[in-house]
Amino acid sequence: MSFEIAVAKRLLDDPAAAAKVATRVDWMRRPGQTLPAYTLQIISDSRPQHYKGFQGVRPTRVQVDCWGATFADAIALRDIAIAVLTPADEVAGVRFDRASVPLVRPGFDGDGTATDGQPRGELYREIIDFIFLHNG
Repeated sequence: MSFEIAVAKRLLDDPAAAAKVATRVDWMRRPGQTLPAYTLQIISDSRPQHYKGFQGVRPTRVQVDCWGATFADAIALRDIAIAVLTPADEVAGVRFDRASVPLVRPGFDGDGTATDGQPRGELYREIIDFIFLHNG
């Protein structure tokens, strides 16, 4: 299983997250306008090497956008994502060490001008950057 699928699966398999977003956990763009939802995007994914090749474990920075129709929805998704994705875990052979959360910031789209593929209308968003150390 790829790192990307494993990250999404961690959210999809969590009962609290699934109760809020059902299956609306997507990479890069939101297909459709149903809220609340998560979008995920890799910000950096270095591939450290040593003399024998690539290291088995590497850091990947992932931005998680928590979309809600209300500020409370976005905050609830933020808190769930941090609780689910921060602890160490193993998903289908992808091992995650405890993640760090170097950045959390709010976002708001009051004009409904989100980019194509994103939900439209007045949107609230919490943006979280995770740094995962993993073997995926």
